[in-house]
Amino acid sequence: MLTARPRIGAPEVALPREGGPGAVHWHAWVWVLGSALLWPLGANAMTELMLQLDSSLRFDSNPLRFTDDANIAAALGRDRKSDTIFANDIRAALVQPLDSPQTRLILTGQLGRRNYSQLTQLDNTEYAYRAAFEWRWGELWRGEMGHREEQQLYNYLNGSLTTLEMVQTKTDNLEVALRVTPDLELPVTLRNRRFDYQTAVNQVFNSQERVVDAGVRYQTTTRSSLRGGLRSTTVNFPTRDAAQIATLDRGYVDTEIYAETDWQYSVMTRFSGRLASLTRRYDTLGAKNFSALTTELHALHDYSPLTRLTLDVWSRPYGLTDPTILFTTALGAQLGVRWQAMAKTRVSVQAINELQRYQYAALAAGQTNPELNRVRLGGGLVYALSRDVRVYADGYHERINRGTLGAGIAQTFVRAGVEYTFENIDGLAKRSGFGERR
Repeated sequence: MLTARPRIGAPEVALPREGGPGAVHWHAWVWVLGSALLWPLGANAMTELMLQLDSSLRFDSNPLRFTDDANIAAALGRDRKSDTIFANDIRAALVQPLDSPQTRLILTGQLGRRNYSQLTQLDNTEYAYRAAFEWRWGELWRGEMGHREEQQLYNYLNGSLTTLEMVQTKTDNLEVALRVTPDLELPVTLRNRRFDYQTAVNQVFNSQERVVDAGVRYQTTTRSSLRGGLRSTTVNFPTRDAAQIATLDRGYVDTEIYAETDWQYSVMTRFSGRLASLTRRYDTLGAKNFSALTTELHALHDYSPLTRLTLDVWSRPYGLTDPTILFTTALGAQLGVRWQAMAKTRVSVQAINELQRYQYAALAAGQTNPELNRVRLGGGLVYALSRDVRVYADGYHERINRGTLGAGIAQTFVRAGVEYTFENIDGLAKRSGFGERR
C-alpha cells in the first residue's frame, strides 16, 4: 500500500476518534482479559519485563516545515518559526511464555508528552501499544495474532497547516503457517489497517486497507531466510465526496509478487532486502493505473569490533497528504557509521540522499510532474553513566530542494536527554523496538 511515509525522526500519528484523546480501543481490553486467563499456563516460565523512562529537551528550527520564502509573521503572528520542545516518555514491555517458549503473550506500550515553548497549539500526547499472541501447535503449525494502535504528531509538509494535527493508526493482523519441513513453511497473513486524521482538511486521506499475503518461507540453520509470495492490498478512502473521487479516486488494489531475503553472509556481514513487482489498479481512474519495481535493501558490516557500517537503499511509491498529488515515488540511500569510541561512549553519523518524484492527480496544460531532492546529515552521541542509565545527544540537518514547486525547505533538529532502562533479562528493549540507545 502507498501510505503517507513519515520522515525519519518525526513519525506520524493520530487522535482517537472514539471516547476522546485518551480513548483505548476495545481490543486492548480483550488482550488484558486474555492475559489474565492465560497467565497460569505460563506460571513456571520466566516473565520478561522492561521499563524505560526518557526525558529530553529538543530544538526544532522549523517544526511546521515552512518554505524558505514563507511569511512567518503572517502565518504565526511572530517572526520566528523555531521552537523548543520538552519531551517525556515512558515505555514498557512484557513477554509471558505460556506452555512453551514458542507460545507466548507479548505486550508493549509507550506514552509520551510534547510541550512546545512558543507553538503551544502543537502540545500533544503520543502513544502506541501492541498486544500479540504467538503460538505453536506441535511440529506442523505456528501463528500469531495481534493488535496495534498508535497516535503521533502529523508529518507537516510545507507550512500550509499550522494547527495541531494528529494521525491515528489501528492495525489487526493474523498469521498462520504450515511447517512442511523443519526448514520450509507456508505462511498466510491477513491484516486490516485504518488511518484517521483529526482535522477536516486532511480527512480526505482517511483510509482503510485489507491485506492478504500468501507465500513460501525457507530458513537455514545459519539464521538466513528466503521468502517469496503474492500480496494483495485493497485500499479504500471512505470519506471522499464525488469531486474528490473524480481526481483522487475512492480506492485502489495493489498486487505484488515479491521476494524477501535475510542472509547471514558471514559472522561480520548481513544482508536483507525485498524486491517486488507492484501493479496498481484504481477503482475508476483506469488511466492512472501503473506498474513499478520496488526495492528495499539493507546491508550491515562490522568493520571491526568497535565499528559498524550500514547501508540502506530503497525505491518505492508512497502516499502524500496533498490533494493535488496522486502518489510519490522515492529513490534514496542512507549510509551510517556507528563507532564505540570508548567503553561507555558511542558515536554515530548518518547521511541520506533521496529523490522524490511527485505524480499530479491532474496535469494542467504545460505542467510537468515535479522532482524534489532531500539531503539529510545527522549524528548522535551516547554515554553510559551506568548499565541502566544513558545520556544522549543527537540531531540532523535536512534540506529539500523542491524544484519547480518553488522555494526549498530547511530544518535542523537537535535533542539532548537522559534515558533509564530496566530489564530483568537483557535484550528485551532491543527486541521490542525500544533499544535504539542501549
